[in-house]
Amino acid sequence: MLELRSGKSTSPYTPEQQEKMAALVRENRERKELEKQAKLKAIAEEQAANMKRLEEEMKKVQQEEEERRKVAEEEAAAEEEKERMRIEGGEGSSGTKRDTDEEMEKRISEWVANLSLGEDETARKGGGAEVGMETEDEDGEEEEERGSQ
Repeated sequence: MLELRSGKSTSPYTPEQQEKMAALVRENRERKELEKQAKLKAIAEEQAANMKRLEEEMKKVQQEEEERRKVAEEEAAAEEEKERMRIEGGEGSSGTKRDTDEEMEKRISEWVANLSLGEDETARKGGGAEVGMETEDEDGEEEEERGSQ
């Protein structure tokens, strides 16, 4: 729109055309606002769906962890029960009683062999009374070892 020196204004468009253009601009703004709101709504719905999915996954993970914990506790309880039964059954807490018995028998055999060799040497030297005392001391040590196991 132009204003002339005379005070009149001229416009390249008619008043109807100007109203039409103003209406088109308003509709354009309204359409853009609606599109913007639709996008925001879609984003909000997507976020809500993601949150719901994450919550479901968290519940699932928590349930799996709870199940694993229960299984671990049950296994630990079963192990404790086995250990208790082994102790009550006389196997001992180490679980290697057979190995321990074999080692003990081996040590005793070696000890007896060494003792026999010692008696023979002492008897040759003429100290028979001392040999009997040594044997009694060593027998006492052997009984202590048996008693501690």
